[in-house]
Amino acid sequence: MFCSIIIPLYNKAGFITAAIQSVLNQSHQNFEIIVVDDGSTDDGALIVRAIHDHRIKLIQQANSGVSCARNQGIDLAKGELVCFLDADDWYLPSYLETIISMAFRYPEIAFFATYYKRVSIDSLNKIGMSWNPGDTHTIELIDNFFHRWRLGSLFVTNSVAIRRLHLTQFKPYFPLNEQWAEDQDLWFRLAEKSPLAYCPAPLVGYRMEVNGSLCAINEPRSSVMSACYLRLEQRALDPQFPDKHRNSALKLVAESKITLARNALMEGRRYDAFIQLLNTWHGLLSKRWWVSLMMCLVGSPVFVSRWENWRLQRTRNW
Repeated sequence: MFCSIIIPLYNKAGFITAAIQSVLNQSHQNFEIIVVDDGSTDDGALIVRAIHDHRIKLIQQANSGVSCARNQGIDLAKGELVCFLDADDWYLPSYLETIISMAFRYPEIAFFATYYKRVSIDSLNKIGMSWNPGDTHTIELIDNFFHRWRLGSLFVTNSVAIRRLHLTQFKPYFPLNEQWAEDQDLWFRLAEKSPLAYCPAPLVGYRMEVNGSLCAINEPRSSVMSACYLRLEQRALDPQFPDKHRNSALKLVAESKITLARNALMEGRRYDAFIQLLNTWHGLLSKRWWVSLMMCLVGSPVFVSRWENWRLQRTRNW
C-alpha cells in the first residue's frame, strides 16, 4: 500500500533531518514524503534538498500557516493513505507497518491512528528517540469517538492516517487561519462518518518545549471557545447529525465550555465563569460541572490553578 507522508516545515532546520530519516527508516518502504516549506527563513529547505532520495518532494509556498501547508500536501498526495508528521517529531520504525495492517484489516474504515509519546528535552536526553512500544497488534474499533475524546487524548496529528479517497470528501481539509484545534475539526468530521481503528501503542514521538512548535503555541489557556467546537455544536444540533453521536458530541462541547469557565476562574473572572457555566446546559449532570460551580462559589484563583495543573499533569507521560 502506497502512503503519502506530509511534513509541514516552518523554521525547523534543526529537526527536519531526523523527521525525514524516521520515515526513511520505516519497515514499510512504499511511500512518498511531501515536505511543504511554509515560507521558512532558516535553512530547512536547503537541508531537505540535500537528502538524496527520489521519494522526497519539496514544495515551497509563502508563509500561510500549517493548515494551508497540510492542505497543499494533501492535494499533491498520490498515496492510498495520507499520513502527517510535524517537522520536529518522528515515527518509530513500525509506525507505517502498523497503520497499513489496520487499513487492510478494516477496508471500510476511513481513518486510523496510534498512540504517541510526549517527549521533553530532559526525557529525550535519557531515552533518546527510540523505545519499546509494546503490543502493536491489538486494535480497538472506536465508534463512540466523541465520548472517548472526552476521556483524554487518543492521538495527535502525527499519529493519524486517512484513506485519501475518503479525505477528499472533506475539502477544505484543515480550516485556515485558526491556530488552535484546527486538526480536531477534521477528526470530528471524520468521526461523524466512520469509526476509528486505533492501536494504543505509542509509535510516534511528540517533541515538547520546542520554540515555535504547535504544542508550545497552543498550550496557553484560552478564554475563547475554539471555532471547531462551535462548528461541532452547530452540526450536532442539526437534525441531520447522526443520532448515535449527538449526545456525546454535545457533552464534548460542554466539557470545552466548562474548561473555559475554569480558565476564567484562574484569571479571577468569577462572574464570567459563572455565566459560562449557566450557558453550559448539556453539562448540568456532569460531576465536573458541579465541581466547577462549587469553585465559582468558594474557590480562589490559586486553588483552581493548582487543581487544573494537577489534573493536566496526570494525563501527560513526559
